[in-house]
Amino acid sequence: MISKHLACCTYLAVFVSANLTFGQFKEPNYAPAQQGVIQSPRIIPKNAHSSNQELMKLVDEAIEVSSRRYLIANEHSPWQIYHGMNAYRHEFLVDYNGTLVSASDWLSQTNPQFRGLPWFEKTVHGGRAHRFTKPYHFEGHPNQSLALMVMCNFPYQHTFETNDGPITVQNIIDNAKADLNPREELTWTLWFLTHYLDEEENWMTRRGETWNIEKLVENQIQTQVTEAACGGTHNLYALSVARNNHVRNGGEIRGVWLQADQKVKRYLVAAKSLQRPDGSFPTNYFRGYGYPKSFSEQIASSGHMMEWIVVGADQSQLDDKWIEQGIQHISEKLIKYRDESAECGPLYHAVSALVLYRERINGVVWPRPEQGPSKSTPLPAASTLTKIQEQPASSEPATMTPEQSLEAKPLPEKTATKPADVAEQAIDGKISISIDESELSRKPVATKPVEILIAPEDATIIK
Repeated sequence: MISKHLACCTYLAVFVSANLTFGQFKEPNYAPAQQGVIQSPRIIPKNAHSSNQELMKLVDEAIEVSSRRYLIANEHSPWQIYHGMNAYRHEFLVDYNGTLVSASDWLSQTNPQFRGLPWFEKTVHGGRAHRFTKPYHFEGHPNQSLALMVMCNFPYQHTFETNDGPITVQNIIDNAKADLNPREELTWTLWFLTHYLDEEENWMTRRGETWNIEKLVENQIQTQVTEAACGGTHNLYALSVARNNHVRNGGEIRGVWLQADQKVKRYLVAAKSLQRPDGSFPTNYFRGYGYPKSFSEQIASSGHMMEWIVVGADQSQLDDKWIEQGIQHISEKLIKYRDESAECGPLYHAVSALVLYRERINGVVWPRPEQGPSKSTPLPAASTLTKIQEQPASSEPATMTPEQSLEAKPLPEKTATKPADVAEQAIDGKISISIDESELSRKPVATKPVEILIAPEDATIIK
């Protein structure tokens, strides 16, 4: 009897000691998830107040300034143009026969070709965007093209031309479901399908496997962030979007959705701890610090990080100082180095972060395909491109302080000379600031210097 009593007391003492130890435990705020489970921080509701107006002016200017970098239809790659559409949606303009037109209109009304290959093609299961051929030509991952067009919100019956006739967005959805392969990276498949499919829908792939959105989410939860593309930021973005759509549709945060929510929140804590005092993020993402050398490197990690952060963060977190600092850093870099070359991936993911942030601050509802058909405008007749005026670049580097950048300012009158043939510029995503826009038509009409992005041939780095 006494021995049982002693055993009971010993058990109680251990239990109380364990609880006291747990109560004194402080949640770490630095390590990524693979170093151990980090509990989600408690979000304390804050009183609503007006947004940082000066920051919003800076964001507006950075978005507008960066919109002046134009791609050339039928010259630049689908990969590049898709990234621009992800950032600017239907407002993304391309140079089409000397006229600036909506990229989504041009893409929908023509059968564009790149290096002799069509952008879209029919398949036995429906249709798809052309798959990988070389880095930066078509898509680098399965369904990446469609994921990058999600924010354009094309309705199900929207059509794209192919060499064998038109295909619809629904045809592309059907093919993505049938062709799903778990041996490939499924980040962009989740990114794309969570926009168009109901969570309750189950489908069978051509390999005889049954899938649904929840299973795709589970797959992405198991993806190791530090081993995924672009530092794992796209993985976290896709999970954040899927979770957000689940909540918008009345779903509860439990089961696989709780795991997704916890992963997103763990990495929000890790991202905050890795942020530099100036608001930037390490070039090595969650792997550790690295120091950027070029303008593209300065905005690459920061743009990718902030793009998923503003989607993954709770609404009450958007006015946290560290998130505002991240947005301010990107805005200032895009404005200060508006004359500098930049790669398409870093540039457009950085702009996307600003656009998403502005929309969340202003309460813009996430687009849904049932909102109605997209409106297209007829493309203009072909015209001759403006003759390039070769002028030397300004000898003084672009500089701008945060105080000076609050008011939009025109681009410098002098720009760099344009190479004889854009196709010969074989470095992916670089920008040649070159063409005079004085005779290019635009609605509303504006006369501003234009920056032309370089079409890729062969590339070595994927961002």
